[in-house]
Amino acid sequence: MNRVDIARFEFDYDTTWAAFFTDSKLRIYSRYGGRDEHEPESRLSKPSLLQTMRESLEAHKSAKSTTTGGAGAVPPATPIWHPEPKSSTTPLDIPLLKKGHNGCVHCHQIREYSLLQSYRDNRFQRELLFTFPLPESLGIEIDRAHGHRIAKVRDGSPAADAKLSAGDTVIRCADVPIRSELDLRWALHRLPMTSDRVTLLVERQLANSDASTTRTTEVQLSLPAGWRQSELSWRKSSRSVPSDWGFRAAALAKFERREAGLPESGLAIRVLSVKPRGLAKALDLQKGDVITALVDDTRERTLDRLRSDMLRRFAPGDEVRLTVRRGEETRELRGKFPAWFTEETTVP
Repeated sequence: MNRVDIARFEFDYDTTWAAFFTDSKLRIYSRYGGRDEHEPESRLSKPSLLQTMRESLEAHKSAKSTTTGGAGAVPPATPIWHPEPKSSTTPLDIPLLKKGHNGCVHCHQIREYSLLQSYRDNRFQRELLFTFPLPESLGIEIDRAHGHRIAKVRDGSPAADAKLSAGDTVIRCADVPIRSELDLRWALHRLPMTSDRVTLLVERQLANSDASTTRTTEVQLSLPAGWRQSELSWRKSSRSVPSDWGFRAAALAKFERREAGLPESGLAIRVLSVKPRGLAKALDLQKGDVITALVDDTRERTLDRLRSDMLRRFAPGDEVRLTVRRGEETRELRGKFPAWFTEETTVP
């Protein structure tokens, strides 16, 4: 990735696989790929890839008769570490990466250095953690065999409020032509942080008609608070989040639960070491404490998932409540989520 123009070829750098469909002028007709916290290929399928390829070829045929092409109207993205647009940006333009990294640049390292650079530039904010929002955050479940046709609309969601329904095909989101789920996620990703609504253009089959009879409908969706958020624990780049935890911990094995007199299921994470700083100091966590609840949530999780939940739930200054077993006692610890902080300037 060392010399790739990542302003133009922007994708989710934690993802399993991504592809771009372009013409000879590097106008991007579509993006394909992406993943979530489940199986690495759970959002990929051969039928949806073929669907995107067919639509990209059709777009290219149409674009040859124009001066800009269908995707040419969408400008390249502005990387989070660079406040102003540039004609070309490579990973080596990230100051910390250029200074501290030798050899090949891997995708997740681009994301990690971006986070560290934004912290060093005093521009880091929690919203930067949540990239390429999922359609489910709007109440949309995508047909995996198609790629941008709606399979289900969740009750009570922004999509339901906007009268979207199963069978609708999303063909534009804001100013981005949609030919895949990753196109839709990229369009949502590039919305301004302050956005409270988004416009979708959908193709809808007319009632009591054959499949070729459709109409195009524009709908506006309200964006609820926290709509960008998704699970972070699967992301390798999450290790470079500038969060000052101040403790190391690990989930208990079943035999350790039995020895501690804890249930076989539920949250049980033992603190292995602490430093007098960060969240550990704010809560007065001690070595040997066993975390059994976050606020009142006792669901079983790994340490990475627990940290992901805290990053989704709390901002610096918010009160954090943890329930712990300390010896034979159960205690509730309260403290403020700490300010963003990291001493790291390089990525493994």
